[in-house]
Amino acid sequence: MPEVSFCYNPHMGKDKIERLLGRRERKKQQTREALESTAWRLFQRKGYDATTIEDITDAVDVSTRTFFRYFDSKEAVLFGDWRSNLERITDLIAGRPSDEPPLQALYEAARQFVEIVKPNEPRLLMRNQLAKSSRKIGDYERNVINPEFERVVCEALARRLGVDPGSDPRPYMAAAVAVAAYNAARKKWMASGGELSMSELLSQAFEFIDYKSDVITA
Repeated sequence: MPEVSFCYNPHMGKDKIERLLGRRERKKQQTREALESTAWRLFQRKGYDATTIEDITDAVDVSTRTFFRYFDSKEAVLFGDWRSNLERITDLIAGRPSDEPPLQALYEAARQFVEIVKPNEPRLLMRNQLAKSSRKIGDYERNVINPEFERVVCEALARRLGVDPGSDPRPYMAAAVAVAAYNAARKKWMASGGELSMSELLSQAFEFIDYKSDVITA
């Protein structure tokens, strides 16, 4: 599935340029989706560790170079658009009322996030099953994704408080606690096979850390 190349022509009309650019973006999106869906199919059929990047690219009929334009590793395919979730979290935290206690703002943002990603729950459960047979999946989440989520939450909270997270430890501490609460709820949800309510589990986890208090601003 080769990508469409585009060379600018100064004599080309504006409408035609926009159509070509739009077509190019659609082609890129189609390539990304094909790589991702093919990877998932191969992971489930062959197993995660047994599936190579070459297996994926051969099945989609693109080069490995094309693969790395969209994903920086095989693990990144499995976790899809997790970086765009960082932007969602940032926006959700920023959108909370300014008078909410910090931990409550993080809880409300997490609760909204759970609803946003609800359509992806079947894939989350499938990924959890794959993770049981490969340590690389869990390592990627622990060593790459979770630290980034903590960083983003910390920075968003620091902006709410108007402090420098480099000198004030409160945003980092609150972010670490909130991410831990979210991960604990999600782990219990996955262990139930999705039978339990993620929203209720999230509420229980945050109640345990007394999220309605204003201790972070004290």
